[in-house]
Amino acid sequence: MVKEYSYKNDKDKVLSKHFKVGEFASIDNRGNKLTTDKILIDDNLVIMLEKLYDYLDNLYGIKSILITSGYRSVDFEMSLAGGVANGQHPKGTAVDIIVNKKSGGSVDSKLVCCASETVGFNGIGYGGTYTHIDVRSSKSYFDETNGKTGISSFYSYFNIAKPNNNAQITTNGKYKVGDIVTINGVYISSDSNDKLTPRITTGTITKIVNNAKNPYLLNDGNIGWVNDSVITNNNVYLSNLSYKGTSLVDALNEIKVDSSYSYRSKLATKNNISNYKGTSEQNTTMLNLLKKGKLIKA
Repeated sequence: MVKEYSYKNDKDKVLSKHFKVGEFASIDNRGNKLTTDKILIDDNLVIMLEKLYDYLDNLYGIKSILITSGYRSVDFEMSLAGGVANGQHPKGTAVDIIVNKKSGGSVDSKLVCCASETVGFNGIGYGGTYTHIDVRSSKSYFDETNGKTGISSFYSYFNIAKPNNNAQITTNGKYKVGDIVTINGVYISSDSNDKLTPRITTGTITKIVNNAKNPYLLNDGNIGWVNDSVITNNNVYLSNLSYKGTSLVDALNEIKVDSSYSYRSKLATKNNISNYKGTSEQNTTMLNLLKKGKLIKA
């Protein structure tokens, strides 16, 4: 369902875990000008964006999906070269995006096109430096850099191998992307049998490959690959690296951890915060540790 919002009144309204209303505003980037207060957003577009976020984060360890163009007022759309009044942007069903990695730089648009195909977007356009995606009712894949339409698959178009069943969002193991773990061994690849002594013994899981011998990649490969047997004490820390709010209670609830005053008092003690009274300063200190994956469990 397409819903109408006001930039003035709703720009800070949270739509989902990673997106707010204001990110979809009709902004003319040529002058950084808001072209209308109205913002149309299809609920399904937000759902699909979150699905894409999870998939890309698992593959590449992403920091954000930046919406460079969301809803467009009709007059703004028609001012653009090739603008279409009844196109997907004026309907509130499309966005142009750039995917930023935690390690720096952005994910190649070719790879984003392929990932968008995998998660099920019907409308996908390769833009060179950005990717167009939309939730139209029928399939339309195209290349905006040369005008080619009717692309059957971006994997074949760009000669990129399709991921096998190992490249999934979830894992059969105990851990998830973002978990900070301590290890006593490491492997040079996901299928290696040769256990090595790690130079660094604590790292963050940035990618997971299902059904592999060593399914967890630590620190984007700067440490190596590990499995459940070499992870020694993941239970030391609580982590919510993607939380963007300001409430410790909400951040704990989001990862299904007890947010009661009693448990927060225990957390405070574990994290060297004395005389816990639930003050804003004390909670913010623990929240900042949680966002960094360094809040010691009670």
